Amino acid sequence: MLRFVVTYKDKTEVKIEKVLTIAMDCELGVPADSLTLICPYSRTLSENADCISAYLENELVFTGQIDDIINIKKSDGVITKITARSLASGLLDNETEPVTYNNPASEFIFNRLLKPFGIHSFDADDIPFYGSLKIDKGMTVWQAFYNFCKNRYGAEPRISGDGKAYFRGYKSEKKIVFGENGDNINYYMVKENKFRCKVISEVKLKLNEFGTYSGSIKNTNPDCKNIQRVRYVNATADRSTIQTADKIISQSNSDSYSILIDCNGCHLNLIGHSAVLDDSVLGRIENLVVNKLRYTLDSNGEKTSVTLGKEWF
Repeated sequence: MLRFVVTYKDKTEVKIEKVLTIAMDCELGVPADSLTLICPYSRTLSENADCISAYLENELVFTGQIDDIINIKKSDGVITKITARSLASGLLDNETEPVTYNNPASEFIFNRLLKPFGIHSFDADDIPFYGSLKIDKGMTVWQAFYNFCKNRYGAEPRISGDGKAYFRGYKSEKKIVFGENGDNINYYMVKENKFRCKVISEVKLKLNEFGTYSGSIKNTNPDCKNIQRVRYVNATADRSTIQTADKIISQSNSDSYSILIDCNGCHLNLIGHSAVLDDSVLGRIENLVVNKLRYTLDSNGEKTSVTLGKEWF
């Protein structure tokens, strides 16, 4: 079970002794993890709480500034509802200075963009990006950081719940097995979703201003067989490139398949792990990755809902 520590505005730390309900969400495609917690009302907490941290045993799994404190009085008592996002929220909520960086390295980007918001460490190499990183007026810190990582590493970055930046994306080498026997992670519900209506079979491209849509990128996903669902991209228009077509197909594949698993207990350390489902009816399904987790605690106990997607198609 998680334990929670609140940091007051004067930097003192206090443990929340009693928690009524918890909901925590983390997802690879979402920059900030989120936490919603309900506890018995405390005036001191309500008036002074600034940040909240969550620990699984002695491991920090979430820390962030509190977004909302809501006190609710009902006939059976008074409760306090706290919502917070992890440290990545600071990157989303703040614009960054319009500037152009020439040949920036990851450490420079970390010190310049991330460290001021409490991000404490990073995973990246020391080879600079040979080119210019242009930050336009109105861009958030997250957008600037994201653009650097896409340009330098071709990857979508992640800020973990405990405040570490993964410039090359978060991918664990450890493989998790969800199964009904042995040391596998057991579950009481599994649902396999095949949304064939989401698959885009082909994107046709206009490659020059006066030409037709003669270019074509076809979806190689085997599940695309016998499906005809076409999109058009003008690669000569602003903000549209051949990569736009690749993204359309890639996103359609991602949206077309998922496995939902409900497990008893707390399993917050699985995000980004490669995974296998070994089920007596659905069979052994490999090539999976943990994309999303939702942990809840209420009067019925602890539960973790896991969303798996395919690592590749």
